[in-house]
Amino acid sequence: MTLGLIIFFIAIGLVFLLVEILVTPGVVLGIIGLGFISFGVYQAYDVYGNTTGNVVLFSVGIVTISVILFALKSGVWTKMASTGTIASKAKENALDLVNVGDQGRALSAMRPLGTGLINGKKVEVSSEGEAIETGSTIEVIRINQNKIFIKKLDI
Repeated sequence: MTLGLIIFFIAIGLVFLLVEILVTPGVVLGIIGLGFISFGVYQAYDVYGNTTGNVVLFSVGIVTISVILFALKSGVWTKMASTGTIASKAKENALDLVNVGDQGRALSAMRPLGTGLINGKKVEVSSEGEAIETGSTIEVIRINQNKIFIKKLDI
């Protein structure tokens, strides 16, 4: 095996490592990259002996660390990172959406949980055990710890 082919294997391994570190999550590409690098270093020892193998091993270590540090310091992370902020909440406060006594319509069957349309807003609601069919008129009877309790109105 020629020195050029050994360098090729090591270079391919470095590319796989960089892609693993900077682009893809997981460990598959990193393991493949380490395999290519290890094969290149092994071939350097096998074909050219211990002295050249040691030089190649030391050089690969220095180059690997240098390339990774350069990639991290060059701002690759800032280019890939999301800089936007999320202003909304995962679950809005029920008190901001509805009040006790507000009326609406059941968008789904409630047994006892379901979805209702109250004040033009789609909200998750809960009856107090009774089954309420889709389309029924409902009224908010209480709000407890961000949970909206309703009852069916007979209209």
